[in-house]
Amino acid sequence: MKRGLILVLFSAVAMLCMGMGGLGGAPEGTVPETDVRIQADIVDREGVKTSLNQFSMDGKTYLDAWRGQGKLTIPFQHIDTISFGKIKGDVVVVEAKLKSGNVMTLTILSRSQFYGSTGFGAFQIKSRDTASIDFP
Repeated sequence: MKRGLILVLFSAVAMLCMGMGGLGGAPEGTVPETDVRIQADIVDREGVKTSLNQFSMDGKTYLDAWRGQGKLTIPFQHIDTISFGKIKGDVVVVEAKLKSGNVMTLTILSRSQFYGSTGFGAFQIKSRDTASIDFP
């Protein structure tokens, strides 16, 4: 009887562990698929520059930010540079310079992830670890 109970418990635990594979977003080592191919040069807060293609923010090809109390989305094709400033709690203050010449001060979540392909592997970085992004 004990042996049968142990086998049932072991099987139940094994099934629960297998079911957790889908948690946590995209698999490590991959870049989210996007409809638009965006190129970007990203510099982290240590000054390391990485050139990327298939660039996205949380798998999206636009900047997802707040302008005051309103939510704003700006396609990366319209942005020249993004400069990252102070981290304030769970947000980062950014300055987005648009290709039109307009400059906006916005905030984004500090846990937001940027993704891209380096040509030799997948790259990801959190917004709180980013200093700037340039869209050539």
